[in-house]
Amino acid sequence: MSEAVKTLLLSLLLAVVLVINGTSAYEEQSYKALKFGNTLADYVKLTPDMRPFSNAFSICTWIKKLQRGSYPSWFSYASSTVDTEIWINDDGSYNWMFHNHNRNVGYLINIRMGEWYHYCFCWDLASRTAHIYHNGRESGYYSTPYGRRLTTDGFIVLGQDLSTFAGDFREYFSFGGELQKLNMYSKKLNTTEVREIYKAGRCSHIETRKGHRYSRQIKWERILEQERFGNVSIVDSCPLNEKLHHCHERVIELEEQLKEAQNNTQAGNEEPSSEDTTTITTVEDDGLSEELEELRLNLESTTNRLSETETRLEKAEEKLEKTETRLRKTGAQLDKSKKKVSTLKKMLKQANSDLENNVDLLRETRAALREKESELENLENSLCGANCFKASNSSYWDILYTSTFFNKVVTDEIINILNESWSQLENFKGSVINEGFIEFFKTNFDS
Repeated sequence: MSEAVKTLLLSLLLAVVLVINGTSAYEEQSYKALKFGNTLADYVKLTPDMRPFSNAFSICTWIKKLQRGSYPSWFSYASSTVDTEIWINDDGSYNWMFHNHNRNVGYLINIRMGEWYHYCFCWDLASRTAHIYHNGRESGYYSTPYGRRLTTDGFIVLGQDLSTFAGDFREYFSFGGELQKLNMYSKKLNTTEVREIYKAGRCSHIETRKGHRYSRQIKWERILEQERFGNVSIVDSCPLNEKLHHCHERVIELEEQLKEAQNNTQAGNEEPSSEDTTTITTVEDDGLSEELEELRLNLESTTNRLSETETRLEKAEEKLEKTETRLRKTGAQLDKSKKKVSTLKKMLKQANSDLENNVDLLRETRAALREKESELENLENSLCGANCFKASNSSYWDILYTSTFFNKVVTDEIINILNESWSQLENFKGSVINEGFIEFFKTNFDS
């Protein structure tokens, strides 16, 4: 068996074992994303060797925009001589190079909040052209000055913009989104290569394949190991079914490479020697094919179980969403009830205040009424003088002091009003009822 066949066999077995028992270090890291806070203190600083990128580079990543703003920036590179050698924001409006060269493609693309999209920025000195790609399609390009290379003595900041080489971060440059699989290549990727990376998907491992392996100088798995400042966290970004799907594709790819290597080995030896025949027979006798088939069945079984689990999780998520919706409605109703209660409390407080004011007003009115009654009594006493009714020296003749009789002429009507026992009044018809008249009757007829 040739060395190539042995290597492929080991790779295939290793890949299957990784699918069953876990993932490789790179695979596990490629499933992770960086989530940035939205303050100027939330960023990652990189100090890589930038010399491989002086004549050509490609920056590719997956981006999720999570906040609106003027200049949310996810990539910034500054050198000691130029503060904006490279500056890229998250809505396509800034794809900056060499301090003052840019192509705004924001109005040409549709970037939605909370959704992943793929981005590549590719340039080389030979063409003096920078190309911008969104989701595998070119969205714009522009030319750079003749002979202008990328300076290589600077550093990179993710999640902020380097307004100066010293930093000088600004709040309105804060990224506040998510990045996944950010890689920087030391060559200018062409349209086909960019499209292949995009179509492979966010949870694939295409960056490790032949053609990208050696040009990928700044690697995502290394970025995740760098120090993070502020509120920047690593989050799992790929669902289990996608992880398994890409691992399954990798197994199939390795199997195809194994078959091709075996065919090439057999084709190169039309008359295999007895040693080669023995080796091949030994491989077959070792039951590798049967073992691979068994591992494949295990993989399919694991896939089915994961699919069932994911279905149950989706149903649970639907129930959770419904519950959250009901809770939101209940919360909204509770807020309305709280507002009503608050309004009623204010009304009750105002009513209590009004009642207290009315009670005070009533007390004042009563006091004023007593005062007026006293004044009226004093006035009446002053007007009546000695002629007013005195309870201590009274008789039934005192009724004549009232307005009905006092200073009136005795008439039939008045006589009828008085008690019948006063028949003697008939003898005084024509007389005026005055003080003397009353006192006369009181003296002579009062019993």
